[in-house]
Amino acid sequence: MDSSFNAFSKVVTKYVLGSQERFNELKGRMEMCEHATSKAGAAALGYLIAMEEKNDGKNTIYDLVLEQVEDDVDSLSRTDAIFTVIYKWLDKALAEEGYEDDAYLREFIVTKFSPYMP
Repeated sequence: MDSSFNAFSKVVTKYVLGSQERFNELKGRMEMCEHATSKAGAAALGYLIAMEEKNDGKNTIYDLVLEQVEDDVDSLSRTDAIFTVIYKWLDKALAEEGYEDDAYLREFIVTKFSPYMP
């Protein structure tokens, strides 16, 4: 039997048969995905919608930088805006964590930046 079908069956057993009410609610929210041209495309859109809802409208640093990248201004202004957004985000994160000039500051910076670096 196809391994993708087995994986699908496990998900159906766990989520559809286990909690029909939750499944029906989610299915209603994802109705718009019926306009996708393939089932895989609909699943991808559903996933992206769920990830956006997970953030509860909070923009991640990636989203904030992307806004600057997509802004229709000259490259110098765009670069300045990107670095400003990153600086403000990092400054706020450091303040929330209670970091001052500290030997562990570099580790903290790496931790914060690593999810956004290739």
